[in-house]
Amino acid sequence: MGEIANYFARERYIKRRLSLLVLAGTAMLVPAVLASANGSISRLALEAAFGLYAACVAVAVVFIVRGARARFPRSASAMDEPLDDATRKKLRRRLLFLQCAAGFYAVVLGHSLSQGRRGTWLQVLIGAALYLLLEVALIKAIRRLRLKLNQAAGAATPVNPR
Repeated sequence: MGEIANYFARERYIKRRLSLLVLAGTAMLVPAVLASANGSISRLALEAAFGLYAACVAVAVVFIVRGARARFPRSASAMDEPLDDATRKKLRRRLLFLQCAAGFYAVVLGHSLSQGRRGTWLQVLIGAALYLLLEVALIKAIRRLRLKLNQAAGAATPVNPR
């Protein structure tokens, strides 16, 4: 059960740091957008600020994930303990949330592609690539959680000694 506890601790660690990253980015980008709307800075400077922010986020995410892996290493042993009902319910709720998020992003991808004829093709391709990247990440997370639940269900069934 240590692996499941590490899973939730690792998730909390990553979630807190990503939340701080989003908060800091909002604090930096909102004034830039408002200044651009007032005409204080040019559109090119605003685009450069967004590009710099995206590069910083990419580097920060790599460091956050590396830190989480170093702080909460995966256990080498196979998970052979059954899950209690509260943990199983928590994992099922998380699985349902991830499935709903995957469905939502699929609908948003379809809608953005249908509305893509109003924008340039480069914008549509970049948006579609980002949505597909999110979909892949969500599907991988769903598969991982299903595997954890299936392994726990296999550990919960008693082995027949015959």
